[in-house]
Formats: sequence, C-alpha cells, structure tokens
Amino acid sequence: MKSHRGKAVKPLMSQLAVRIVEHVRARAMPAGAHLAEQALADAFHVSRGPVREALTILERQRIVRFHANRGFFLTRPAGEIPAPEVPAPLSTEEEMYYRFAEDRIRGKLRGHVSEAELMSRYGISRVRLMKVLIRLSQEGWAERRPGHGWNFLPVLDTVEALDKSYRFRILVEPAALLEPTYRVDPGVFARLRVEQETLLASPIDDRLSFTMFETGVRFHEQIVSCSGNPFFLDAVRHINRLRRLIEYRVPVDQARLDRYREHLEIIELLEAGKQVAASALLRDHLDRSRVKKTAGGRKL
Repeated sequence: MKSHRGKAVKPLMSQLAVRIVEHVRARAMPAGAHLAEQALADAFHVSRGPVREALTILERQRIVRFHANRGFFLTRPAGEIPAPEVPAPLSTEEEMYYRFAEDRIRGKLRGHVSEAELMSRYGISRVRLMKVLIRLSQEGWAERRPGHGWNFLPVLDTVEALDKSYRFRILVEPAALLEPTYRVDPGVFARLRVEQETLLASPIDDRLSFTMFETGVRFHEQIVSCSGNPFFLDAVRHINRLRRLIEYRVPVDQARLDRYREHLEIIELLEAGKQVAASALLRDHLDRSRVKKTAGGRKL
C-alpha cells in the first residue's frame, strides 16, 4: 500500500496507526480533539517521526485532519471512528523473533548455536539474523560468544518454575510499595495509565500475549522503581527476563485481559497515597495470576 506521499507504508507506521485509533477509543475522545505528537510518542515509546507518519495515514483515511502550525485533530467522535484501513504486516525480523521465541520455549534452541546454523535453519540473511539476535540479547535470553556463535540462556520452561517465580514476586513487589522512600512519579504514572487503557481496548488476537507481557512488565517494573530502593527493581527485572518466553504461551482470553484493570486501580491508590491498600491489591493481583496460570500444573 502507498501513502498519499507515494511512499510504501511501513509495518511500524501501520501498527502505530491502529494503536492510535485504539488509544483514541479507549479515552472516548470527542471530535476536534488534538492528537499531540509528543504525547503519542511518549505513550508508545517511539520518536515523533513515526507518530507523524502514522497520523498521516489516518489523515488519508479522513480520521484526522491536519492544520498547519497546529497539528492533527480528530474529525469525528471516538465512537464513530472505524477501524483504519491499513494493513499491519509484521516485518521479517518481527516474524523471525516470534519463531525464535516459540522454538526456545519448545527446547529447540538451547546452549551454543553458530550464526551459520541459525541462518541455514531459518532461511534468513546475516543482516536480518543479527537484528533479531541483538533484540534477544537486549531482552536477556541470548548472549554473543567470541567469534560468530550465540548462547541461549536459561529461562523458565515449566509450570512449576512459573509458580515459584510468582511466589517470589508476591514477596518482593508488594513490599517495594511499602518502602518509606516510595514516591509517585506523575509523568511515569500518566504513561502507565494510557498504556493500560490502550491494552484494554485491544482486540484479542494471536499476538496479544506478547503485547500484554511487555505492557505488564513496564507496569510492574515502573511502580517498583518508584520505591527508591534499586535492589527491588533489580530482582523484578531478573525474574521478568526468566519468565518472558513461558508467559508468551499463556492463553489470552477476555478474563485475563480484564485483570489488567487492576493495574489502573493500583495506580489510583498509589496516586492517592494509599500505599498499604495498593500493596495488598498488588499481592492479591499477583496471586490470582499465579493460580490462574498454574492451575492443575497444566503444560503451557
């Protein structure tokens, strides 16, 4: 598909256009509402350039209108906005990332593997392979070895291990909220609220588990980071790295998605200075997730 400027629509721009519409719907924005580029960039953790291109896609759909020196504005109320008519294809690297994640959790990727072997196995060029491997390295489940090899690091791969990780989190995360040095960061909490609302408005599809994990990780790590005690955050980050891949395989249904509303309740309690109540709700929230995901010791 081509944009009105004659350039091919990139996957990121298509995805951003869809997410902007979901963001608008979640906040029930009225006709004429200003869609500030910087606010959207902050909400979706991207620069203003991709946001501007995504808004241009929506302008072509007549969902927004551009006013010189003022920006983009909604042409109709949120409830009347149709799904944007843009494809949201995944890039080659994104598709390959999901294949690596699935193969790692199934035990097909373990220990030391050479780049040549990975290129042959997945039919991917070295340039694209390196993009995927760098992402895996940043997420903490692969590391480069001297030469051209990579190590796939240990991750949680059983229901029993997932259960123990939740029991650990139940001890650590609620305690972080009770630290005497806990301070709410208004900017961080505003972004967290937008992220949770956007997620709750998302359709359930095959990729939602990935989005839910990333959104949940940011929520839990950022509320813990406000404790002022870096040791809490270090512990949470470590356990999140280990559980990333097994969490991707937890089935998504409406009940699981709805539990993210408790994130909004925790945000409201912390903003109101009710740390004890927020800590108790967080503990219950984590325990309910533990029970739901590990009930009966089922295989994920």
